[in-house]
Amino acid sequence: MRGFSLVWAGQFLSVIGSGTAWFAVTLWVWGESGSATLFALLTLFSLAPGLAVAPVAGVVVDRCGRRAAILVGDTVLAATSCTVLVLYLNGGLEIWHLYVIAVVEGVMESLHMVAYSALVPLLVPEAGLVRANGMISLAGPGSEILAPALGGVLLRVADLSVVLALDLFTFGFAVLTLLAVRVPEPGPDRAAGRRDARGGPREGPRPWSVLRADLAFGFLYIARRRGLWTLLALFFVLNLSGAVSYALTTPLLMLRSGDDPAVLGAVLAVGGAGGVAGALVVGAVGARVGRVPLVLGGTAVGSAAGPLLMGIAQTPWLWAASAFAAGAALPAVNSAYQAIWQARVPTQVQGRVFGARRLLAQSSLPLGLLVAGPVVDHLLTPLFENGGAEAASGLLGEGRTGATALLLGIAGLAGLAAALLAAASPRLRRFDEPAREDAPSR
Repeated sequence: MRGFSLVWAGQFLSVIGSGTAWFAVTLWVWGESGSATLFALLTLFSLAPGLAVAPVAGVVVDRCGRRAAILVGDTVLAATSCTVLVLYLNGGLEIWHLYVIAVVEGVMESLHMVAYSALVPLLVPEAGLVRANGMISLAGPGSEILAPALGGVLLRVADLSVVLALDLFTFGFAVLTLLAVRVPEPGPDRAAGRRDARGGPREGPRPWSVLRADLAFGFLYIARRRGLWTLLALFFVLNLSGAVSYALTTPLLMLRSGDDPAVLGAVLAVGGAGGVAGALVVGAVGARVGRVPLVLGGTAVGSAAGPLLMGIAQTPWLWAASAFAAGAALPAVNSAYQAIWQARVPTQVQGRVFGARRLLAQSSLPLGLLVAGPVVDHLLTPLFENGGAEAASGLLGEGRTGATALLLGIAGLAGLAAALLAAASPRLRRFDEPAREDAPSR
C-alpha cells in the first residue's frame, strides 16, 4: 500500500487546507452579512450542483482515467482558491462571487470524489480496502478538528489571504504526490459488461447515443442488482437522517445549554475526536471484521447513540457521549460501504456506477437540510406550544426545544429501522463472501 499511502498523504493534507479555507471563508461571509440564511445557501450551492453532475463525472472518470480526473479536479479547485485570493487582495471580493465559486467547487469535488473512490482498488488489494477507506475517512473528522483551530489562529495573526495561500500550497502538494505514483489504469471496458447493463449491445457511434448510454449505464447496473440496490436504499435513509441531524444538533444544543457557545464547541470537538478514533480503529482492525456487520452494526449504533440519544439527553456529558459515538461509528460505516462497492463493481465501470450511486444515495442530503427547519418551525413547534404533545414535552422539553428534539429522535429511529430492514436481505449478507461481479437480478 506504499503508493496508496503517498497519494493519501497528499489528499489528506489537501482536505485540511480546503477545510481551513472553507472555515475562513464562511467566517468572512458571516462577518459581511450576519445572515445564517446566506451561510446555509452557500453550503447548498456547493452540494446540489455536485450531486446533479455526478453521473457525468463518472463518465469522465471511466473515459479519461482516475488520475487525470483527480488532477483536473484539483487544478480547477486551486484555480478557484486563486480567484478568491486575487479578488480579496484587490478589495473586490463580494458574497455573490462565492456562490458562483461554490457551484464550480461542488462540481469539481464531485469529480474528485468519484475518481478517488475508483482509484483506491487500483492501488490496494481487496483485503486492504476497508483499511484504506478507513484512512480516507480520517480526513473528515481530522478537518473538523484541525481546520477551525488552524483557521482561527491564522485569521487572528494574519488575514484571509494567508489561509487561501495555504490552501493553494496543499493543492500543489496533493498534485505532486499523485504524479509521483504509478497508477495502473483498468483495462478497456468490455462489450460484455455493457450488454449486461443495457440488455443488449450499445447503440451506434453517434456521440449523443454514446453519452446517453454512458449516463444510463450506472443507474441500470445498480437497478439490476438487488443487493447493491438494498445497500443504496439504506444509505439514502442514512444520509437523510444525517442531514436532519446536522441541521438540528447545533440548534438543540444551543437551546438546551442556554446559548452557551463553549458547550457547543466542546461537544462538536468531542464528535470530531470520535471520528478520528473511529477511523484509526477501522484502519487498524477493520479488515478482520466483516464488511456487512460493519455497515449494519455501525449504522444501528450511530443512529441509536447519535441523533436518538441526542434528542433525549439533558446533560452535557450525555451530549458529548452521543457526539463521540456517532462520530466514531461513521468511519466504520463509510469504510465498509466503500469497500463493498469497490470489490463488487468491475474496475472498468466504477466511474459510471459510483457517479450514479453518489447522485442516488446523496440526493437525500439537500432534502434533509431543506425540510428539517420548516418541519420544526411550522409543524412541530406549534404542536408543542398548543399542548398537543404533553407526553413528549415531559421527556424532550417544551416549545421549540421539544420540537427539535422530537425530529432529531425520529431521524435516529429512521436510521435504526433502515439498518434492521437491510439486515434481513440475504443478498446483502452475501457481500462478505469472496468478491465477484454480482449477476443481475432476474
